[in-house]
Amino acid sequence: MTLHLITVCHNTDRGFLPYEPGHALTRVISHWRHLPTATDPEQSADWAYQVFNSDLEHLETGRAAAEAEADFLIVCIYRLLRLRSLATGDAITIEGHTTWLACERVSWRRIDTPANLTGQSLSASTVYEHLRRGHHA
Repeated sequence: MTLHLITVCHNTDRGFLPYEPGHALTRVISHWRHLPTATDPEQSADWAYQVFNSDLEHLETGRAAAEAEADFLIVCIYRLLRLRSLATGDAITIEGHTTWLACERVSWRRIDTPANLTGQSLSASTVYEHLRRGHHA
């Protein structure tokens, strides 16, 4: 098993249209995840897409299984921060592979490191900022 940091970035330029170089991306959440050493970046992206678009009720039913509690808790944070779904045009990065992937309609496309990137990975200060604002990201 290898530890990877998976960061979700929302495209703030083009809602639900494919990512293009130069689009503005904002880091909205990150999650450290133990993955089998042979896991490729696209498999990690598939995990992120599935988890961050899952209903809490669905994730709650399997919480006793390995890693399922962590999945449930990170999605709870995602929902409490009122983040929208992970969708076409958004991107993720998997550190450990140092790979950027753009979410396409049915798959993932490898992209260069975005030049127009803002936001921070999940931290105590980003959560407190969201709480102070009292609204979603």
